Amino acid sequence: MFRPWFGLLLTCVLCVLSLPFFAVSLLVAAICTVPIAIGSRLLRRKKNRNSDIRKRWQSDEFAFERAIEAYEELIDTYAWRRS
Repeated sequence: MFRPWFGLLLTCVLCVLSLPFFAVSLLVAAICTVPIAIGSRLLRRKKNRNSDIRKRWQSDEFAFERAIEAYEELIDTYAWRRS
């Protein structure tokens, strides 16, 4: 009868003693992420300035308007070789 209560008491004591360490770790994590969050906002603003140029370059890089035609040619060539 005494054994289950003793285990529960030890578990509660362990949880209560670990709470300050948990709180300190959350505080340290919050302090470390604030500069990263501020820096990402500044980088995002800088990226928005060049976004139009980059969008045009990325869309023309692989010539997507011809991609479907090239894929159809590949399928036709493969089908012609198999027959």
